Amino acid sequence: MKHLLLGFIATTLMLTSCSTEEMITDVDDTNNKMLESFEIKRNMDGSYALTHEVKEGVAVDYSDAKTQNEVFLYSNENAQKTQGNRNYNVENNRLNLVFTDEYNNNLPQIDIVDDNTTEKANLDLLDTYSMVFNQDGTVQLNFKVETGVDVAFGYNYDENINDIYLTEGGSTQLNYSKNYSKEADGSLRIDFVQTTEEKSTETKKPRVIVSS
Repeated sequence: MKHLLLGFIATTLMLTSCSTEEMITDVDDTNNKMLESFEIKRNMDGSYALTHEVKEGVAVDYSDAKTQNEVFLYSNENAQKTQGNRNYNVENNRLNLVFTDEYNNNLPQIDIVDDNTTEKANLDLLDTYSMVFNQDGTVQLNFKVETGVDVAFGYNYDENINDIYLTEGGSTQLNYSKNYSKEADGSLRIDFVQTTEEKSTETKKPRVIVSS
């Protein structure tokens, strides 16, 4: 009888432990979905627009600084599912966006190297571009080039960088789209490599570094 009682207690503890682990996992999965998707787009004037979607019950606070722009997500039972928008200027040739939340989850960080918003680019074959970050972890890049710009896609295996080569040519295509998957460590790097007849050297801009 004593052995049966001990066996019952052990089984009960095991079931309780499993249930607790499943409950924790479910909570973690829910927390990770506070940020559903977001898009970063470079505007015609060189500024950047952030558009993001959070689920119902999640509120957003913004904290802007010269070195880092933070988007903080936190629980709020009165918050409705909504789409947020915010514009950012590039200063000191850099724009850094960091998503954080109250659970300290690993959320995306985006570092962009580009011309300052207040400066007129001397070399810019790229008209505009946007990056859509999906829930499944993929990133859709959409971009538009100036008339007569040839586009080629490559990959730098030494540095794990997705290169997009823009050169003056005779192409009539203006709009392009490509899907990317992140590296095993959650990172993604994209460089626009621009070359004109005036300047034979390559200019890498903008450069996008995604980490999480």
